Amino acid sequence: MIVLIQKVVFLLLLSLSGLFTSNAFLAVSLPRAIDTFLEATSRSQSVVGSKNRKTILDRNGSHFKMDRFSGKVEFGSTARLVTILDGADLTTVSTWISDEKRVAMSIWDEKLIEERGDNVYRLKLMKLQFVTIQLSPTVDNRMWTEEDGKSGVPVFKMQSIDFDPNVQLLPGLNIPASALGIEIEVVGELFPSSNGKGLEGKIGFLTRGNLTPPMRLLPESALKSASGAICQTISDFAIQSFQKGARSKYSEFALENRK
Repeated sequence: MIVLIQKVVFLLLLSLSGLFTSNAFLAVSLPRAIDTFLEATSRSQSVVGSKNRKTILDRNGSHFKMDRFSGKVEFGSTARLVTILDGADLTTVSTWISDEKRVAMSIWDEKLIEERGDNVYRLKLMKLQFVTIQLSPTVDNRMWTEEDGKSGVPVFKMQSIDFDPNVQLLPGLNIPASALGIEIEVVGELFPSSNGKGLEGKIGFLTRGNLTPPMRLLPESALKSASGAICQTISDFAIQSFQKGARSKYSEFALENRK
């Protein structure tokens, strides 16, 4: 549907610019022009969708930023993922990590991940508390594998495309949850270790929102402590889930390939 709308808009722009001058243009140049336009639009949307990706992955540990005047706050965490796989070698690990579905289903608790189709997986998190706000977020992530341009090594990647914070406000807060303006982004990457004996990578998240008027009065140290607790909880869960799931799923894969 989006592509159809883009084509209609492009055709209107062409007609307004007087480019419809001959049947030859319609038959030859127009399809090529439409394809070029859609390709450029797709690239633009891809860049916009991942503008925070590098920043998040370049971090180590927790991040916190607050603007008391505007009431905006953002925090997140980036964790390094490292695990050794039993009996692993570079060829087998590379083959396994090239299977997007196998890897996707191994990085999170099986009970808290749901396949949505088109390489999209929904991750569910435990209930989290940020001062007077409770969240039980779900995040839809696109997961895929592509070769590194320099080394040729397969790299598994994940990028959030949608989310639902599932906010609950504690009694006494007379504001709609939508006023919090919560945004959540999750990114990650995973690749074979240099010696081929395991996996390395990073997973990180960033969340933004608006503080309620009472929360703006709290000391920054209190808000930073609350966000730090959330970051630690999520990081610990992500690392533990990944190590347990990757070892288990890789062992199953290696056993299947020995038969």
